[in-house]
Amino acid sequence: MKRFSLFLSYLFCILGFLATLGMGIVFPFLDLQTLANVANVKDHALLCYVFSYAIAALVIFADVCLFLLLESIRKSQFFTDCSVRLLRAISWSAIAAGVLAVPLFFFFYRVIFISFIGLFLGVVLRVVADVIHRANEIKEENDATI
Repeated sequence: MKRFSLFLSYLFCILGFLATLGMGIVFPFLDLQTLANVANVKDHALLCYVFSYAIAALVIFADVCLFLLLESIRKSQFFTDCSVRLLRAISWSAIAAGVLAVPLFFFFYRVIFISFIGLFLGVVLRVVADVIHRANEIKEENDATI
């Protein structure tokens, strides 16, 4: 069961990477119609593209960090400094993506929900990273005691 769960995690990680990469390539072609129909976005299309691609880059970076984290889990290295650094990188990426999505709210009102989700996910992952960091410290103290 553990192997199947890890397989699904890898699968979703790779699919997320490919979907984000594909959206980054296809985005200008599909979204030109939407941007042309929205009057206040037409003048600020470049700004929307810059923020969207910055968010996509952060998502790809977080996905690569997640893949590396899955690799350390596969090797049964749970409580390590590397895992903590990867979790913190993912959390900061989610927070940055949430913050970068806020200006897009003025053009697409649904984006505010994505922004809140990114910020919430970033804070939760930050707490998890701190818990794993503390668990790593306790593990190192126990290893040093024995």
